Amino acid sequence: MIEVLQNWQEIETATQALQQASLPTHITIQKNWDQWLLAQLLEASKVDRQFKIIDLGCGDCCTLEFLSALGFKDLHGIDFSIKPSHSNYKLYQGDLTATSFPDCSYDVAVSISVIEHGVDLDAFFQEAYRLLKPNGLLFATADYWQSKISVDSSIQPFGLAWTIFSQTEIEQAIALALSHGFLLEQNQEVPACTETTVSWYEKNYTFIALTFRKP
Repeated sequence: MIEVLQNWQEIETATQALQQASLPTHITIQKNWDQWLLAQLLEASKVDRQFKIIDLGCGDCCTLEFLSALGFKDLHGIDFSIKPSHSNYKLYQGDLTATSFPDCSYDVAVSISVIEHGVDLDAFFQEAYRLLKPNGLLFATADYWQSKISVDSSIQPFGLAWTIFSQTEIEQAIALALSHGFLLEQNQEVPACTETTVSWYEKNYTFIALTFRKP
């Protein structure tokens, strides 16, 4: 499934839905769209609260905190840099594209606003496929605009490279995922953009969400 954040109304709707459900909202309001989509996906897919979930590029653990608030118990996160945590999830320091976890370890993998920061997409999809159990889900979001927005290599948020994916690049990423065995369910076409919803480093763009299933 492919979804594009179209306008501020969608952000406000997602934020209100989270608040009404007494779920945590994100410090970056636009990311409430990502998290509400994730919550809806997990509900629609009837993901059991005991299922094992990995956050690939867990960062400040906002997504893990959100998943915990949804009632999920077996939560794991990996990133290059992690902070010691006494919360009800396990953190690992390492490369999300080359982990030491066993094959078929997880029921769900999530990666919110990560893959645009210098991640090798071929290695990412290969590793995510390896880690997921059969019928497992991969949910990933990224910075996006249908036409190419160039980002100077000197701009490195968090000390990492930054790409705003174009439609062509997203289609190439989807092809990579499919080549590693993933299925893209429901809509197969990238929706057209309507409004820019994000402004960062003087770049204006939006978000895209991709959901794959390991058959």
